[in-house]
Amino acid sequence: MQTRNRPTGFVLLPLVLAVSAASNAQAQATAGHGNWTHNVGVTVGNEYDDNIFAERENRQDDTITVVSPFAELVGKGERHEVRLYGHAERGKYHAFESENYTDWRVGTEGRFAYSDAGSVFGGLNTGHGHESRTSPDAVNGKEPTVYDRIGAFAGINHTFGRVTSRVGGTWESLDFDDVEADGGASIEQDDRDRDLTTVGGRFGYRLSDTLEPFVQAAADLRDYDLSPASDSLDRDSRGANAAAGLIARPTPSLKAEVLVGWMEQDYDGDALEDVSTHDLGADLTWQPAGSATRVNARLDRTIEETTVDDASSSVRTVLGGGITTALRPDLTLDLNASYGDYDYQGVARNDNLLGLGLGLRHYLNPHLFVGMNYDFLQRDSSEPGEDFDNNRLMVNIGTQLARGYEDEALLAAARDGDALDGLYVGVQGGSGEVGTAQSGPRATGQDGKLRADFRDADTTLGLFAGYVLALDDWRLGLELEADRADAEWTHARKGGGRVFSVEKHHDLGLGLRAGRLLAGGNEVYGRVGLVRGRFESRFAEGGESDDRTEWLDGRRLGGGLEAPLAATLGLRMDYSFTDYEDIDIGIGETDDFATEESMMRLGLAWHPWRQASERAPVSPEAYRGVYAGLLGGYGSLATDLSGPRTEPTVLDAQFGDSGALAGLQAGYGLTFQRFYLAAELEAEASDITWNHERTPNGRNYSVDRESSLGVALRAGYIIDSGALLYLRGGSAWTDFKTHYARGNQEVELDETEQGWRVGGGLEVPIQEQLRLRMDYTHTRYDEVEVDVGSGVDRFDNEENVTRLGVTYQF
Repeated sequence: MQTRNRPTGFVLLPLVLAVSAASNAQAQATAGHGNWTHNVGVTVGNEYDDNIFAERENRQDDTITVVSPFAELVGKGERHEVRLYGHAERGKYHAFESENYTDWRVGTEGRFAYSDAGSVFGGLNTGHGHESRTSPDAVNGKEPTVYDRIGAFAGINHTFGRVTSRVGGTWESLDFDDVEADGGASIEQDDRDRDLTTVGGRFGYRLSDTLEPFVQAAADLRDYDLSPASDSLDRDSRGANAAAGLIARPTPSLKAEVLVGWMEQDYDGDALEDVSTHDLGADLTWQPAGSATRVNARLDRTIEETTVDDASSSVRTVLGGGITTALRPDLTLDLNASYGDYDYQGVARNDNLLGLGLGLRHYLNPHLFVGMNYDFLQRDSSEPGEDFDNNRLMVNIGTQLARGYEDEALLAAARDGDALDGLYVGVQGGSGEVGTAQSGPRATGQDGKLRADFRDADTTLGLFAGYVLALDDWRLGLELEADRADAEWTHARKGGGRVFSVEKHHDLGLGLRAGRLLAGGNEVYGRVGLVRGRFESRFAEGGESDDRTEWLDGRRLGGGLEAPLAATLGLRMDYSFTDYEDIDIGIGETDDFATEESMMRLGLAWHPWRQASERAPVSPEAYRGVYAGLLGGYGSLATDLSGPRTEPTVLDAQFGDSGALAGLQAGYGLTFQRFYLAAELEAEASDITWNHERTPNGRNYSVDRESSLGVALRAGYIIDSGALLYLRGGSAWTDFKTHYARGNQEVELDETEQGWRVGGGLEVPIQEQLRLRMDYTHTRYDEVEVDVGSGVDRFDNEENVTRLGVTYQF
């Protein structure tokens, strides 16, 4: 396939036509010939990306100038609605110009109501895009892979009394361009070109205005343009899915949908594994009447195409959610989070993706705005070389014809007045962890490469100060922090061999903080910022050493809860994760150290100008009885590994890594005036894995922390704001997979280990029966012994977990 040149005019032409059509439409609307609205605008920004090639090590950063024009024309009538749209994005990298891209998309969609009971709908769109370097299907060419896309959809909705129905179909065609490899050869992409067709329907029955059960089914055909070199690798497939579910509208502001079912995908190639698995889905939307705040959560499970070697597909399960709100008419805030599990079929690969995002937009006038966006993406893969962290920070300025706010609303907000909450200062302390992804050559005289994950924890103590602006229920401010830490990991071959380590000393950071007040004046907040950390890195081999102490730049995100102990004094629980820049260290050919840090701190904050909250707290009795809820969080696994190596050396090292987790919790609580006691059961799933990989031959080992079940007692005290401060202790049973391989020798242990879990947390009320909690736990497990033939390796596992949970009190 030849790569086609696409002039810039081809990208901009749809936008010019849309603007022209919008102007004509506006003139017609003024003349009384219809109800048309239009919008057109452009955003220009600079984005900093700290890992543009999505690599585990040797990360490269760059700044990208991004220009994004758009146009939209919407026409509405008594029985119809039609929309024409176009948007484009041009990204220009300042250092890596080969990564430059131009994406665009244009389309139209519409609906026509042929009666009060039914309507037809449809749409057509086309576009040109590029494949992100974060994609597991990216072929690592000299430039990103580009593709053309055409899509269409059509369907019909009809209601027969209480019976609702929707039948429709979609079609999509993808055409990938070849891309040049580093050596100059062309990487063939024609075998990825394909057409995807889906037809299906949903039928429901309205039991009432608030409940509607339904059933649905769909079939799809995935047809690749080229036949593969071997019929056994033919990726053409046919699939089907069926599910039953329920739509609930318990209040005008809340809509929820859940479904369970089954889905299958059968592939023509004998070497590609067919898929047959359960289906799950959920969608929840909450927006109070007259409120600018909208909360959405979604669970989705699908079978996705992939070109990962020998894999037929990936079963994708994603849980995500977001909050969109207006802090005031000219200031909007967007928050989002997602966690995805990608299980590749036919191969031993599993990926977990964690995504977090924050966006702020401030309108300087109704048509001109400035904004800031931050996005974090982390992939934790069973393939060590596929792990990566990625931080992106953008600042932009934009304009649009549509009004961003109404003057009357802004004047009303100004009359109410923004109160400067003022300066606050505080002290905080807790636990800090340092982890490093190492990559480099094996020891002198040995061919190959070593990849390993190291981690350990120790105490941290620091100060913080900030200035905050109060915007009704929201708080927006800047915070400065400084910490002293003692966390250090070490890899030592005693008796001869390499010794290397990383130790964190202190840091200084500045960040943006956004918070929301809850019942009783308690606050939940998130924050993002920049950090400079002071690290000491040491590397010694063969009588030579490379020791250095230096400042490293980092990107920090985090959040927490703060509960007022008095009008001017608050207790806060704060978690943060920091990604630092890489360093090269070593003797001769250097190793790459990519370092990250996690900190959980408890702090006291003094707000000298803060007034006592007028928000009514919940009573202590509200904590009494049965409760249940969901939890999610971020945890780390640290392993002290010791064992004999080549005579006379002995290995003593701290390995470890971090990752996300999710689960359920349920318990029963009792209150004795303000004292609280509860028994709790918790279950969670995770995939936190550290690896040590020596290629082409050598010792390879890993530990994978999977599902966990725990029981605990919680004891605490309910303060005046209605917040519960508690300690907890109990037992946990966690599944661990321990793997060791060297040459023809392989040991695989899949065991459930018992550990003692201790910790504490802070729980605050959202409403009378709904609460938000944050807790931190440390668990120590029994030692695991692995007989490796030449001796016994001992694995001493411990974990630190920070969790945020929502519970409902029955």
